[in-house]
Amino acid sequence: MTGSHFVHLASAVSGIAMLGAAALSAPASAAPPDNSHNPALPQFNVPGTDYMLHNSVRAEKIESALEKARFAIRRCDEPAFRDAMQPLRLIQVEAAMAVGDFGSNLFAADTARGDAHTLSIVLKDLDAEWRSACGEKKKAEAARHSFTGGAGIHVGRVNLPTLAYLGFEDAITLAQTIGVVDGEDEGAVAGMSIGGSVDLSPHDENSPDVWRPHGWWLEVGVARSSTDVSSSFTNIDPAGDGLLIPGPLGGASGFALPSAGGLNVVSTARFSASYDWTNFHAKFFMPVECETLLLFPFAGLGYTRTGFDASFEGSIPGFARDFAYNTSVDADAISPMAGLEVVRDFGGTSLRAGGLIAVDFNDADGRDRLSFTGFPDSEAMLENDDTTVSGRVWLGVTYGTAASPFALSLDVAWIHAGNVPNITRDGVNPTRLDMDNADAFVGSLGAKIRF
Repeated sequence: MTGSHFVHLASAVSGIAMLGAAALSAPASAAPPDNSHNPALPQFNVPGTDYMLHNSVRAEKIESALEKARFAIRRCDEPAFRDAMQPLRLIQVEAAMAVGDFGSNLFAADTARGDAHTLSIVLKDLDAEWRSACGEKKKAEAARHSFTGGAGIHVGRVNLPTLAYLGFEDAITLAQTIGVVDGEDEGAVAGMSIGGSVDLSPHDENSPDVWRPHGWWLEVGVARSSTDVSSSFTNIDPAGDGLLIPGPLGGASGFALPSAGGLNVVSTARFSASYDWTNFHAKFFMPVECETLLLFPFAGLGYTRTGFDASFEGSIPGFARDFAYNTSVDADAISPMAGLEVVRDFGGTSLRAGGLIAVDFNDADGRDRLSFTGFPDSEAMLENDDTTVSGRVWLGVTYGTAASPFALSLDVAWIHAGNVPNITRDGVNPTRLDMDNADAFVGSLGAKIRF
C-alpha cells in the first residue's frame, strides 16, 4: 500500500497490512495463523503453507494447481510444472487487476492487493522449490547434452521459373511472338542434410519466472537438394507463319525459317533441366522459456551454391536442320537470416512452428549457346548480381524429450526462393540472366543424437 492509503484507511485496515506482512515472512513450516477472532484479517489458508488469503474463491482455485505443481516438483517434470504454474499466475494477475475495480471501496481494494502480494510470494516460493529440487538435475542434463548432431532426408514438389523457347513471325504483318514453347516447370525435389548444435554458455537458472533463457547455442548445417525436369514435344507447327529460333547474341545470331508450304515444322523436340543446391548455414539462437512455450529466436548467415543446366533441342526435317540450346549457370549467394521457432512440449512429444526470412546477395554467371546445323555455334556470357529475398515457414513434431539421447522429427515446410536462375531471349538483345522465384512444399524426416 502507498502512504496515501494509510492516511485514508481506518486503523483496522492498517492492522490487516501489518499482520499480513508478518504472516508472509513466517517460515512455511509453521502452522497457519488463526485469524478467526478478527474477520478483517485473511481467513483462508494457502494449502501447504502458512500464507492466508482474504478471498475464499481464490483459495479454492489454487488448491488443485498447487497439488499439481508439487507433484511435478517431486518428479522433476518441467512441462507439468509449467502447466501447473499457469493457472496460479492467472489467479495472481486477476487479484492484482481487481484492485482497480473497487473504486472508492478502499477496504476491498486493500484485501485484493494483499491477496495479489501473497500469491506472488507463493509463486516465487514454488519456483525456488523447483530450482532446489530439480535445478542440479537440469544442469547435469545440460552438461551431458551440450552437443547435438543429426541428419535428415527431405522430399517434395517444386514450382520453378518457366523457360521459354522459339517464336513465330506472322507471314503478313511480320509481328513476332517469342517464347511459344514452355519447358516443364514443376518437378520432384529431394535431398539430405547433416548438422549439429553446441551450447556456448551455461544455463541461467536464476532468471525471472516468466522468461528463462537457456544460454547461447551455435548451430551449423549442410544440406543438398536437387531436381530434374523434362518434357517432349511433337509437331511444333507455325501454321503458315515463320519459325523463329532466337540467338544468344540477339539479331543475326538467330534463325528465321519461312513456312515454304509447311516445311518449317519442328517434328520433335525435347527439353530438360537440372537444378542442384548446396547450402551451408551457421546461426546463433537462445532458447527462452515463456510459460509453457519454448521460444527459439535466431539469426545467422547462409551460403548457397546453385548449379543450373538446361537444354532444348529439336529437328526440322523440312529444312534438314537440327538445333540445340544449351545453358549453364552457377550462382553463389550469401544470405543473412533471422527467424523464430516456437515449441510446445507435451512430455515426450513436442510440436514446433517457425519461420525465417533471408536477404540473398547473389553472384551468378554462366553461358547460353545455340547450335544449328551448317552454322558455327553462337554463345553469350551471362551474369547477374541482383539482391533478392527468400524465406520459409514450417510445422513439425518431435518425438523425444529435452533429456532424451535420441529424438525423431517430422516436418512439413513451404519454401520460397527468390534467386533461381531464369533465361530470357527476345531475338533482339543478348540472352538475359535473371534471378527468379521458385516455391516448394517439402516433407522431411530427421534424427538427432545428443551427447
